[in-house]
Amino acid sequence: MKSIFTKLLIVSFLALEFSCGGNIPDCPTKMCVLSGEWRLTETYINGVLDISTDLSKYKLTLLMPEPTTATTSLFNRVNPSGVADIGTWELRNNSTVLALIPASGFVEPYIIKSFTPRKLVLIIERDINKTGADEFEFVLEPF
Repeated sequence: MKSIFTKLLIVSFLALEFSCGGNIPDCPTKMCVLSGEWRLTETYINGVLDISTDLSKYKLTLLMPEPTTATTSLFNRVNPSGVADIGTWELRNNSTVLALIPASGFVEPYIIKSFTPRKLVLIIERDINKTGADEFEFVLEPF
């Protein structure tokens, strides 16, 4: 009985070593934590859930910075209409703003309202002189 218990203990220890071990790359900045593939799951316009737009096509890929200490990296995005664009991304204002800089456009600053590995909530505000909604809130999840 003692021999079986000892073997079981050794097997359990080895299983834990393999499941918790491995090389986890150093991640010195929030950029490498935020990098990955995200899909849009909900949009709120001035606090009201928008159900009129099909969000299934929207995908945002924030590529890992190379080296991981870099301050900018590349992104790929597919809009709800299916149109793709590319550019660079960076974190600004003490990592509270995600700035997307499309190759063919202006800087798009998104306020990071909240972030976990399972959910990213971004807000973009419009100037009061523009027509349309004042605030858009985007809820993204990894895929």
